[in-house]
Amino acid sequence: MKTPEHCTGLPDIRHAIDTLDRQIIDALGLRMQYVRAASAFKPDQASIAAPDRVAAMLPQRRQWAQEAGLDGEFIEGLFNQIIHWYIAEQTAFWLQKKSTAV
Repeated sequence: MKTPEHCTGLPDIRHAIDTLDRQIIDALGLRMQYVRAASAFKPDQASIAAPDRVAAMLPQRRQWAQEAGLDGEFIEGLFNQIIHWYIAEQTAFWLQKKSTAV
């Protein structure tokens, strides 16, 4: 993958964007593995949401975005959606594990 300044046309740009999008999706998949692994440490379904953790994470993601030259508000909103999706997935996984353990 060429760096942005070394791209010589749209095919180079599109290839790089596709490559980066694949890396983002792969990272989300790896994150999901960690989220599911975390469910083993959750004593009950109520503990999955961890609102204090979410409240601490979102401003940090905003700050990281701003440090990277991105729109912090957009990134915070994006991570809010991502985190709530993972909470729903972890809850379903936790319930599935509990039902098969009985």
